[in-house]
Amino acid sequence: MAAPVTSWDPRRFAHVRFDRVRDLIERFSGEPDWPTVSMLDHCLELAGMHLVEAPKTRAALGADGAIDPASLYEIRIVERGEIPTRPRNLHDLLNALVWAAFPHTKLALTRRLATIQRARAAGRATLPSTRTREHDRLAMFDEGALLRVSGTTWIFGHAIYEHTYAGELAVRGAAVDLDVPGLDGLGIVEARAAIDHILAGLDLATSLREGSGVVVD
Repeated sequence: MAAPVTSWDPRRFAHVRFDRVRDLIERFSGEPDWPTVSMLDHCLELAGMHLVEAPKTRAALGADGAIDPASLYEIRIVERGEIPTRPRNLHDLLNALVWAAFPHTKLALTRRLATIQRARAAGRATLPSTRTREHDRLAMFDEGALLRVSGTTWIFGHAIYEHTYAGELAVRGAAVDLDVPGLDGLGIVEARAAIDHILAGLDLATSLREGSGVVVD
């Protein structure tokens, strides 16, 4: 994980790795301090979703003594359209950025994780300490996917952006090879939407290349 970053310094977004989401970053990078969650929700315009200020999500118990599924992060997003977001938190800000950049893929990913979490929580007072291979790979996709698209590279994983903001550039991503017809000639916004459409239709857990990942260049 990247070292915790607590300082707001929009100059860190100047790195080339942010170029394909720069149009979104420009909506909040002029703020003199960390943008509030409500400000991010307004300026990122997440279709059908809303960022809501919340502490780190923890499982809550229902009246039967078992985990209330509605208290789990992914299930809350899918059922209520609310993305719990910590204020002044770089990781959550960059997660919101990827929601704005690739909304269909983030929703498809979250729906699958919600299904897994619902099964893990069923009848239990605590979540299991282990995860399935599918769960691990979906989490890896969310945090570290690096898209190889028709000869170009696009960052999806918000942890890669987090490392970049922190100045930690020697990181590896989980490569996903993707063919998107007609990408040449499209502007950044249109190309990103085309990639999002194709990517959301994949089996995301099996789309990652096997191995130790690739260097984020």
